[in-house]
Amino acid sequence: MITIRRRLTRDLLAASLILLGAGGIAFYAIARDELIEQFDSALQARALAVSALAERDSASWRLVAADGIARDFGPGQRRDFFEIWPPGGLPVIRSDSLQGADLAPARNGTERRPYWNLSLPTGRPGRAIAVRFQPRTAATDQIADSGDGALLVVASNRSGLDEALANLLWSAGAGGILLLAAILWGVPRILRRGLRPLDRLGEAVGAMGPESLGTRLTEDRLPAELRPIALRLNDFLSRLERSFERERRFSSDLAHELRTPIAELRSAAECALKWPETRDPAHDREVLAIAQHMETLVNQLLALARGEQGEIAIRRTDLSLEACVAEAWAPFAPRAAERNLRARIELRPAPIAADPTLLRSLLHNLFDNAVDYTPAGGEVRISIETGGGPARLLVANSVEGLEPADVDRLFDRFWRKEAARSGQRHLGLGLPLSRVFAQAMGCALSAALDPANSRLVFTLTAGA
Repeated sequence: MITIRRRLTRDLLAASLILLGAGGIAFYAIARDELIEQFDSALQARALAVSALAERDSASWRLVAADGIARDFGPGQRRDFFEIWPPGGLPVIRSDSLQGADLAPARNGTERRPYWNLSLPTGRPGRAIAVRFQPRTAATDQIADSGDGALLVVASNRSGLDEALANLLWSAGAGGILLLAAILWGVPRILRRGLRPLDRLGEAVGAMGPESLGTRLTEDRLPAELRPIALRLNDFLSRLERSFERERRFSSDLAHELRTPIAELRSAAECALKWPETRDPAHDREVLAIAQHMETLVNQLLALARGEQGEIAIRRTDLSLEACVAEAWAPFAPRAAERNLRARIELRPAPIAADPTLLRSLLHNLFDNAVDYTPAGGEVRISIETGGGPARLLVANSVEGLEPADVDRLFDRFWRKEAARSGQRHLGLGLPLSRVFAQAMGCALSAALDPANSRLVFTLTAGA
């Protein structure tokens, strides 16, 4: 498995090696050229000195004031050599160090490349320069015009230069090896230190579990690059904690909802087994009602699960919202009258694209809650608004004891403000299921509390 540390180490080492190699090559090339240039400058100085002393007359060539030349180019030192060639002739002057040998001008001293390497008469490696010059005349001490001029070849032993270049190459190589060793030693440690906050963050996250979801990462102690990650993780942990809490509450509520009908079924079964002679149809009807209640609970839970996973089959049809509302409210009108509720129905034509079955179930849940939870003598108001956007259905009813914090929990599964008052008629699944149905149809269902009028308002927005 390739880790960030390993990838960074590999990339940094590769980049360091490339830069180190390029730098070493550039350093060696520059230093080598500088040494060779110094050697060539010394050769050129010797050539200028020799050419300045060359003199000729009509019959011969010679060097004047040649004591210094004799010392530098004498037979005993055998390091420096020179030879003068007249135009179109044989050598006329040789240094004593040549001892009769020739320095053949293998290169004719062009201005572009006057230097070259050669093998000296001693067999040692050397470097030479070829210079064309006009010698002075013995009678007038003036520079004579001899056409192309004479050719002066000066050569020197380059063993010292080669040794200096070898030492330079060895020093560059040794320095590069030391730098490479330092890089190989330092880069992993620098990366380990630089990535330590990331390691600590990983350890902190890895140590978290379901029992420590309330723990939060300390953002102010992290580098700036990791703070956004810690912020997102803390936000994720908050949402995960709320989700776990909802699931725990759901499990507890589901167990509570099932405990009563299961206990009733058990009691009915025990009575039937203990006193079979007293069995009557009312007992069976009670068992059937309990089974139907449990079946409704399971079916609604399955519908919720399918809806949350986007698996509800939708058959969207163009409908008249006011007609659907009027049809769905009809069965609840008598119940509202029995509870002495004032019903204000204000409908206007409004088209809606929805699934007829899901819309009917949604309206049934809204009206059922409105009629059952409105205090006796209160008001239920149903209206449709169509101005300035998609149609909106508003279902408002009077409430008592409902607080703003309760509105956020209205769509939680099994939540009821007063579980005892609703008995077994309301399972606490109608509103969550209605919101899922609305979302499946492309609508939106929301709730808001109007404290000024003590009303709870549900709003269904078509096509939201």
